[in-house]
Amino acid sequence: MSYKIFILGPQGSGKGTQAKQLSVRLGIPTFSMGQLLRSEVAKQTEIGLKVKKTLEAGELVPEEYANIMLERRIQKPDAKNGYVLDGFPRDLLQLRMLTADYPTHVIVLEVPEKESIERLSHRLTCDRCGNVCNMSDGHKEGDRCDECNEGNLIRRSDDTPLATKKRLGIYKNETKPVIAEFEKKGIVLHVDGVGKIMDVHERIMKAFKLSHRGCDHLALKKE
Repeated sequence: MSYKIFILGPQGSGKGTQAKQLSVRLGIPTFSMGQLLRSEVAKQTEIGLKVKKTLEAGELVPEEYANIMLERRIQKPDAKNGYVLDGFPRDLLQLRMLTADYPTHVIVLEVPEKESIERLSHRLTCDRCGNVCNMSDGHKEGDRCDECNEGNLIRRSDDTPLATKKRLGIYKNETKPVIAEFEKKGIVLHVDGVGKIMDVHERIMKAFKLSHRGCDHLALKKE
């Protein structure tokens, strides 16, 4: 089966972390819209220059750019059997403009607002590959990324408490209606996102198996 999995949830819910776990478990690539767009900013492409200030302010990028980036990414050979997309679409307009593809599953990670703010206050992100680390695990700002070994760990400008609260407001007002639309298709799996990484991952896999679209062979991939 080709899995086209969209992961949604409030900021700091662990979407990127769980996307990586699913990527390994199912053998398909994972990427986020933010990662794709930040790569364009780093390369100073035409799209990158246009969305730079929008990203820094923690606001949603114009939907036409997001759709273009998704279409380019899923055409790469490694995505021929599916992919995991982190954090997109984030509003109804992005959903309506989503012509590149449509998900087979939508995972929604549920965490309280207080938990989101606490997590993001300690988050560090690689400025090259987008790998996410946490200062509570001993990582420090400016450290070399231990995943790509090329970038440095930075604190994103939109991880401040003020920017986080703004983004949580956007999620409540603009992303939850998107989830409601996916609910109508019967493809949404709600999962408790609080707890240890592997505990949350196993909840996701259990939700897959309990859903009408889940497959028995998933159990064989447990590591």
